[in-house]
Amino acid sequence: MKYKMSNNIGFQVKDVNEAKEFYEKVFGFKQPSDSQVQEIEFRTEHHSIFLIEGEENLGPVLEIIVEDLEEARKHLLENHFTIVRWEGKGNDCYVRDPYGMIYNLWES
Repeated sequence: MKYKMSNNIGFQVKDVNEAKEFYEKVFGFKQPSDSQVQEIEFRTEHHSIFLIEGEENLGPVLEIIVEDLEEARKHLLENHFTIVRWEGKGNDCYVRDPYGMIYNLWES
């Protein structure tokens, strides 16, 4: 099983617009005009940061790109990961490692 770290990081927040204003004010982040996503997206030199509305406080969600989503799910469950949210290919597929880090698996 091959895993590749994406340059995408998700921040799940209760109020997307409030968080957007905060990150714009504090860090000077701006949403690019060519953004194709529904969430708020900020691009830095090395990462794309997405503000995702949600009630859970999951902390930063790192994204891992996999070739086969279901194969990766099986492999990670065998290695003590737990499912946080699984919405299938093209949607959120969050897993938590044994140390509490959250990852979104994304099939390439």
